[in-house]
Order: sequence, then C-alpha cells, then structure tokens
Amino acid sequence: MRVSSNQINLIAMNSILDQQTKVARTQEQLSSGKRILTPSDDPSGASALIGYRQSLDTIAQYQENITSARQRLQREESVLGSAGNILDRIRELALEANNSALSAADRRFIAVEVRQNLDEVMTLANATDANGEYIFAGYQGRVQPFTRNSSSEYLYSGDSGQRFLQVGSTQQVATGDSGDDVFMRIRAGNGTFNVSADLANRGNGVIATGSVTNPAAYDGDVYTVSFPHATTATGALSFSDAVGTDDTLGYTLNINGVNVYSVAEGGTPAASLDELAQQINDDTGATGVRALVDDGMLYLVSTGPTNDPIEVTESMSGGSDGDSDTVTGYFGSVLTGATAASAVLSYDPADATHFIVEDSSGNIEASGAYSSGVEIAFNGIQTTLTGTSRTGDVFTVSPSEHQDLFTTVENLARMLEGDISGANASGVLGNSVNQFLSDIDQGMENLRSVRAQVGARLNRIDTQEEMNEAATLQLEAARSSIEDLDYTTAITRLTQQMVGLQAAQKVFVQVQGLSLFNYL
Repeated sequence: MRVSSNQINLIAMNSILDQQTKVARTQEQLSSGKRILTPSDDPSGASALIGYRQSLDTIAQYQENITSARQRLQREESVLGSAGNILDRIRELALEANNSALSAADRRFIAVEVRQNLDEVMTLANATDANGEYIFAGYQGRVQPFTRNSSSEYLYSGDSGQRFLQVGSTQQVATGDSGDDVFMRIRAGNGTFNVSADLANRGNGVIATGSVTNPAAYDGDVYTVSFPHATTATGALSFSDAVGTDDTLGYTLNINGVNVYSVAEGGTPAASLDELAQQINDDTGATGVRALVDDGMLYLVSTGPTNDPIEVTESMSGGSDGDSDTVTGYFGSVLTGATAASAVLSYDPADATHFIVEDSSGNIEASGAYSSGVEIAFNGIQTTLTGTSRTGDVFTVSPSEHQDLFTTVENLARMLEGDISGANASGVLGNSVNQFLSDIDQGMENLRSVRAQVGARLNRIDTQEEMNEAATLQLEAARSSIEDLDYTTAITRLTQQMVGLQAAQKVFVQVQGLSLFNYL
C-alpha cells in the first residue's frame, strides 16, 4: 500500500483540527461555566434542563404575583384599619350625643364632626392601589365604586367580583374584596333581628338591641310590642226587664263615637271576651282601637301612639220603667231606664302597666306587667325595655335587613340635626342612638372580619413565598447538577487536550519534513 505525501499531510491536519476543536469546546465551557452548550452535547440532559427552566420560570412568575398581591392586600388592610378607627370615633360621638342635657345646637355641632368622618370613610372606600385601580370595585377597577346622590343615597357602581392571582401550583389568593361585601351588605340590628321604636311614641321607653337565645325557636316573623289599657270587661251581658214583653231592651257599645256592637233582648249577645274583642276589632279602621284578650282580661290599645283617650260608651235603649229596666254592660256599666241610659268610660293616656307582644297575625306571643328594665322573651329571642312607656306606644321587632355602612352613619347625622324635644325627647334620642350603635357594631364587625381575612391571605402568601423559594433552590440544584461545569475536571481535560494539540503540531512538522531526496 502506498501512502502519498498529500494523504499524510491531510491526516496530520485533521488531527490538529480535531484537537483544536476539543480545546475550543473546553475553553468555551470554562468561560460559560456550562457543561451542555448545545443539545447534542447531552440530549437527555438538555431535555431535562428544558423542564427545569420552565418550572423555574413559572415559579418566578408566582413570586411576581405574590409581590403584586402583597401590595394590594397591604393597601386594603391599611384602608380597613383606618376606616375602623374613624368608625370608632363616630361611635364615641354617638355615645356623647346620647345625653338629654345637650341642646339642639350641641347635637348639631356633633353632627358636623360625624359628617366629616363620614366623608373620610367614603374617601377610604374609594381608595386605589399602586396601579390606580379602585380596591373595592370588584372587577370594575377603573370605575369609582361609591357615590352619593342629591338625596344622600349611597350608591355602589362596582360589582361583586373578586380578583385572584396564582401564587403556587395549586394555590390562588384573592387580592381584594368587593365593596358590596365590605360596606353595603351589612345586617342591621344584631344581625338576626332589628328593634325600633315608633317615632310617635309619647313615653321615654328605650328598647335594647336584644339577642337570640334559641336559634331553633326563632321564626323570623315581625312582632309588635304594645302597651294597652286594662279594662274591667267581662264576657257577659245582663238584661233585666220588669215588664217582660211589654218593652224590648237594647244594648249598644260605642268606641270613640263609633257603634261597634248592638244587641236587643232576645238576641244572642257575645258570650265571651274573645267574641266581644272580635266585634270591636271589626271596626278598628273606624275607631282606631284594637281589643286584645290575655289571661282572662280584655285590653284596649290604640292602633298607634296618641294623646287622645279611648272613650267607651255603653247605652241602653227601649227602657220605660225607670229603675226596673236594667242592662249591665260588658264593661260593667249598670244602665237603668231613662235616668241612666248611658255611661262613658274614658281610658286616658297613662304610664304603661302592661305589655303585650303580638306576631304579624295578631297572635299574642308574650305579655306581662311592665316596669322599667323588664325582660321580654319569646320565640327564641330576648330584649329589654327600660324607661317610662305610655299606653299606645309601639316597638317593633323585625328580621334584620341589609343596610350600607354609609346610610347607618347618615341616619345618625340626620337624627342629631333634627329637632328632638318634648316629653319623649330622651326616649327618641335613646332609641335612635341604640339603633345606631347596633347597626354600626355590625358594620365594624364586618370590617374586622374582612380585615382578618386579608391578614390570613397575607400569611398564606408569606408561606407560599417560602415554599416557592425552597422549590427554586431544589430545581436550581437539579439544574446545576446537569448543566453546570465541573471546573476541576474541565481544567484537567483542557491540559490534556493542549498537550495532545502540541504533540499533533510537532508530529505534523516532523512529517512535513520527510522526503526521499533527503536520503539520496
């Protein structure tokens, strides 16, 4: 076999180039710190690196989301804290105003500060985040959520949406709360039922917020607490006609000038207090008076607070024999002939001595003697009445409805700006402040609840951030084990490759000098 000089040169040159390629690759690895420079260096390792890098990029995005979520939640937590502090101050002002010794001017001065604080709460409710988006607008981040119209009605223009950010592979966190949930949809009263006093009440009775003692027994009906007049009425009507059939006696019962019941001798009179009460109640619309029967006693009560007495007139007709013809009325009047044909009983407005609780159908749920501080309990709920109530006064117990926080404060301001005077001033003031306190306490409790949820979310993202950092370290370690260069091994290899390159170059020089002519 013959080997030409060209072939010898080619082989030597290829050897040099191969050694140079290896040296260049090793030098590139050393300069980059990477073992895998191209997928062909380690196909399986390169494939694994793609997965690790994708995971690391995803976690990096989670960390960015955590930063964004933390900023919004910290802003919301700060706003809620400030709003709570302002509401605390408004509550203090309400307690300060609940003093009958204050003049109307004093209360108006307090109302000015209440309104200033209300404006501050509105400003906080319309707070924005670092991006200029409204915190409490739901998905409508560019729309101002809370406004007040010319009628001092408070409107919400956001929605009920709640934004979430992905902060972990299986973890999302809400970055805000809907203003509808935070400020608008708040249960009035104690959260289950609400108590209120008729503004026309003449007494100074004040009803407490009350509480639920047995949720299973509470039926959510509307109840009224009233203070009726006790009467001496009986369920019997007695006729005495000395002549017999020569004349016919009649009996008529009028209430406030309205004929509510008539019966003639030989007719069938009402035989019980319940029947008599039904006859009276058939004409309530005309008389303004209702009859109630409780524990064997008939009570009369006006359909609303009034200073007018209830006048009951019992009359006899058909008598002609003087004292020999007699009718004993339901209310105890003894009517004798023409000399005493009628009797008027006046139930003048007076301090209450008895209370009756009725449901929406008029059924009596509770009753008893009234005195300041009396506890009223029925159907799983309990409340207390203090002060001097008057006959005809009315209190209402009804299921709690939603009321926005701004209207609650607005109602307080309007009450303080109004004219509170007269004998029942302390009652109006006490009941109004009590109702405000129960409503504002519900609103403040709602803010505290939302604030606690925000704190819990901040704790969750702190924990998730630590988990993400730990996962990043693990992935970086796995990636490094595949991709990063072992410098000791690489330097040793480079040294060997440099020796090989130098040897190849020397051999090439030696081979290039070979010729037969050197031996001739």
